[in-house]
Amino acid sequence: MHKSFKLIRIFFYIILTISLILLKFTNIFNFNCYINDTFHILCPACGMTRATLSILNLDFTHAIFHNAYYTLVLFPIFLILLVDDIVCLIFNKRSFIDIIFGD
Repeated sequence: MHKSFKLIRIFFYIILTISLILLKFTNIFNFNCYINDTFHILCPACGMTRATLSILNLDFTHAIFHNAYYTLVLFPIFLILLVDDIVCLIFNKRSFIDIIFGD
């Protein structure tokens, strides 16, 4: 694994952690969907922030209500890849991310 790619991933996880803490304890990510406001239709990403906030509050029923596809499919896949990558970074092993990007 290239050292710069590893540093970028570590920096990404630090930013992700800070963003989740800010989402949990502030309203800094409280904004409206441009597509929903303009065209009055729900885009595939509508409700992802609210679903993530519900997951952080361990309220999975409301998370599914806000965006079921994200809550039931995308979030678990992202979580598995995240845990795999963090464990592999700690133990200096190849992760799925390394395999996908051909390192």
